[in-house]
Amino acid sequence: MNLYDTIIIGAGPVGSYLAYKLGQLGYRVLVLDKKSGAGQDVCCTGIISKDCFNLLPADINLSGRPARSVRFVAPSGKSLKLSRRDEVAYIVNRVALEQLLVERAEAAGVHYAFGSEVIDVAHAAGAIRVTADCGGRKTLFEAETAVIAAGFGSPLPARLGLGQIKNYVIGAQAEVGVIDIDETEIYLDRRLSPGGFSWLVPIGNNLGLVGQLTHSGHPKRHFKKLLTTLRTKGKISANEVSPDYRLIPLQPLPKTYSDRLLVVGEAAGQVKPTTGGGIYYGLVCADIAADILHESLKAGDFSESWLASYQKRWRARLGGELKAGYWAQRLYRMLGNPQVEGIYNLVSHNGMPQFIAGMDDFPFDWHSRLIRKTLKHFALSVPRLATRLLVKGKEASN
Repeated sequence: MNLYDTIIIGAGPVGSYLAYKLGQLGYRVLVLDKKSGAGQDVCCTGIISKDCFNLLPADINLSGRPARSVRFVAPSGKSLKLSRRDEVAYIVNRVALEQLLVERAEAAGVHYAFGSEVIDVAHAAGAIRVTADCGGRKTLFEAETAVIAAGFGSPLPARLGLGQIKNYVIGAQAEVGVIDIDETEIYLDRRLSPGGFSWLVPIGNNLGLVGQLTHSGHPKRHFKKLLTTLRTKGKISANEVSPDYRLIPLQPLPKTYSDRLLVVGEAAGQVKPTTGGGIYYGLVCADIAADILHESLKAGDFSESWLASYQKRWRARLGGELKAGYWAQRLYRMLGNPQVEGIYNLVSHNGMPQFIAGMDDFPFDWHSRLIRKTLKHFALSVPRLATRLLVKGKEASN
């Protein structure tokens, strides 16, 4: 039996990125994934920031459609466009991203075993043992360390005593034909997505991704209503679609480490609570995990006390952001359409488009900073707006 330095469970972007980093350092890495190949069962818009794009391997050939603007549509149907001159994000092919990261990892010496569903992870004397169902054959693998990067919903963290994530939202998405759509549109109507929002993202060749986040049950019913509404408005063609559904965590896992083991990405709840995006935060934490594992393997110390620094480091980087995002989405979830419409009217009249366009550093991935800057803008602009409205009211009465 081969003893690997690290076994990574999950071949998504975060798992393969971590595998690539460790492979480059010369470690023996095995990646196990229950899917039959890379890029399958993807439910993601593929919108990543410039910072996220820059984290990817420098030689990765992943052309992305630049995103400079987004249009927010209020419950009443009125819309507001926010745009910038610089590129703040890219719309990339999420399937291609996953496949290319696998190729880069393999080029760095990483081994992959697709069609291998992990059914157990256990500590043994001098190693960690991973048992997988490989095409109907139970196979045992051993390594110095293991990483769970299997996405949200994996039962492994709970089985290993790391706790559970109980707060989550339901995401749904499908590829559709689009009609005269050239920028991302966000729909705020709570009748379409109770407690959440919906989107339509053009990806080229008259195709787009339509999706929604909702806190309510009956996701299939809500998604069907969203499709019907967009067809009626002439936004999408009437082709039949097969949406993908998934659960998205809103809070991090209580514990993301133990003896010889780390948890990264969605499995660890390292996801933006406001939008459900997990690629960038997952890659940031994978970088931290790579550093910790490198230090651990060099020192030959795989104890829980040694690996605890992983959680300390990623929480120092992202903990405040995750907490602020969680409370922001909870507040937003409580709003009904009248409140959402009121906020939309306030934003559209207080110079927000000009504020966003002129912002020196747009914090695409750091929503707590964006919230603070926006609130500061509101604090300065609302009194001026109220004064203008009072003056107009006096002029009208004279």
